[in-house]
Amino acid sequence: MRNKLRYLILLPVLLGFLAAQAVSAGSGPPGSSSNPVITKSYADKVLKPVQEQVYALKTELQSLRGEASDLRTALARLNGPLFSDVPAEHWALSDIEYMVDRGIINGMGDGTFAPGSPARRSEVAAMLVKALDLPVAGAEVNFKDVSAAHWAYGYIAAAQKAGIISGFPGGEFKPNDNVTRAQMAIMLERAYGLEKSGATAGFKDVRTDYWAYNAVLTLADNGISRGYPDGTFRPAISVSRAEVAALLAKAMDPARRAK
Repeated sequence: MRNKLRYLILLPVLLGFLAAQAVSAGSGPPGSSSNPVITKSYADKVLKPVQEQVYALKTELQSLRGEASDLRTALARLNGPLFSDVPAEHWALSDIEYMVDRGIINGMGDGTFAPGSPARRSEVAAMLVKALDLPVAGAEVNFKDVSAAHWAYGYIAAAQKAGIISGFPGGEFKPNDNVTRAQMAIMLERAYGLEKSGATAGFKDVRTDYWAYNAVLTLADNGISRGYPDGTFRPAISVSRAEVAALLAKAMDPARRAK
């Protein structure tokens, strides 16, 4: 925590330095020491390290917010349920607690978890990066609808760099869209290097030519998601926050998977 506070103190200093550089850059003729020509080599040498520091500081800020939320959650647990809308009999309670205890997922900030609410693509990207402990500093996003100011920029960039997520035709990521069960299967397969064993016969609503067929069966083969009692997988429906917690917890810990 002390090191993170040091980063927070250095942030305004770093921003001040950048501002000073911008002012001094225009005080002399082009090519002079006070107004260097911004070439690619100059940008790579001087500006890129500064940009990486800014990304690192943004990540530290996000981590501090997460720690504050974890502290509120821990205090709440002393007085009762982890979340007011996740009772002791909730089917995903154990998985939600597993994820919260590891700082991978948090509540909504008001004492609730919203287990039935759909999970957004940006949220799932952040969870996967946290679960895999991927570095976020220095990674860059190539999606035109994810700006550097987006709260999940670093997480989306890290997930894209690791090959876990991909975008849509036209160069968009659609960070606010809900994640479907098929998309979740693809992301988990990529993130954890899961392999299909052929143990699962299939699902009656997932044809062999379906774009996520292999990923869906891979999840079933590995005991992460066996589908529904009626023999369907329902790949196009959105996954809820509780379902994401359950699926990711099983991907992380093989002991939690169905046998």
